[in-house]
Amino acid sequence: MDSRIRQLAEQYHPHIVEIRRHLHTHPELSWHEVDTAAFVAAQLDRLGIPYQKGIAKNGIVALLKGRNPDKRCIALRADMDALPIQEENKTPYTSQTPGVMHACGHDMHTANLLGAAMILSDLRSEWEGTMKLIFQPSEEKIPSGANAMIAEGVLENPKVEAIYGLHVHPELEVGEVGFRPGKFMASTDELYLTVHGRGGHAAQPARFISPLIVSAEILLALQKFTDLSIPTVLSFGKIVADGATNIIPPRAELAGTLRCFDESIRDQIHTEMTAICHEIAAKHGATCDVNILKGYPVVFNNESLTSRAKAVAVSHFGSEHVHDLPIRMGAEDFGYYTQLIPACFYRIGVANKERGITSAIHTPTFDIDERALLVSMELTTAIALSDLSAI
Repeated sequence: MDSRIRQLAEQYHPHIVEIRRHLHTHPELSWHEVDTAAFVAAQLDRLGIPYQKGIAKNGIVALLKGRNPDKRCIALRADMDALPIQEENKTPYTSQTPGVMHACGHDMHTANLLGAAMILSDLRSEWEGTMKLIFQPSEEKIPSGANAMIAEGVLENPKVEAIYGLHVHPELEVGEVGFRPGKFMASTDELYLTVHGRGGHAAQPARFISPLIVSAEILLALQKFTDLSIPTVLSFGKIVADGATNIIPPRAELAGTLRCFDESIRDQIHTEMTAICHEIAAKHGATCDVNILKGYPVVFNNESLTSRAKAVAVSHFGSEHVHDLPIRMGAEDFGYYTQLIPACFYRIGVANKERGITSAIHTPTFDIDERALLVSMELTTAIALSDLSAI
């Protein structure tokens, strides 16, 4: 079976590269994946795989059935949305949409799942059960596409008993893969503060209350919540105060993020942060509005599923190409699935230092070595068949 999977992955690889390049050339932002969804649907039509579209707006769920389809149902998930980044790469498949780019590899994720569907469809007489293929919108933006699809019943009818997902990993060379059981990726919350002071002439400090000074004190005070030994991270990446050299503005707006691995600590920080903001603002005669947009939960990898998936990877690629990964402070809405059913979220190496493909995700020069699609298709298929105990 292993050799057959590899043969089919090699056979379909050129076509899947074309699919990935099409998706990369035509990226769409979260909740706007209209053409992407139509393209995915067209591919499923060609494969003769039945599907339902319009789930959580642009999501698609396809059902691929083997022998004895009621035996067990597992899900394979890919996200479809892109990021608001202007691409700087010069390739035949550079984004043609100004200011929008697949800088997080979701084009590869989607192409990979379509490739795995091709292989699994060819082998359907040799496995039992049902595979639910989830093409998900809006991983990058709260509110989450995963949460929305779950709310619309994506894990039911038939009931999903386990789910698998993957992500590009430019920290690993192409041909390498990585796993981590248990807590893997952090929860994430969006933090929005508005400090209201009193504007005035910068040369008359008795007449103004500077929201900038208040904001600066708040930022310094909140640094105590970043503690990598716990681990937690609280960072602010944006502050807007529309004044000038001699104009103190009436307010300042701040935006940041909280990353955490413990729900009780997460809730405690929410409470303490709010109190600190109010206290510091009041001390200066200002006020502070605190808006915490609670986001994705921790990605938790089921130990049993992850152990089995890792063993599959070792069998296919050798132990020297399979790595144990550290926890990541980055977040993923795949975490919503992991809170409900056994799940495994793993990483596929996409870097190639010799070719200069080393840029991090969420940067305008991110790209992948497309041979990673060979690895991902083979591994996605093998893990799925291992779960369903292919004969």
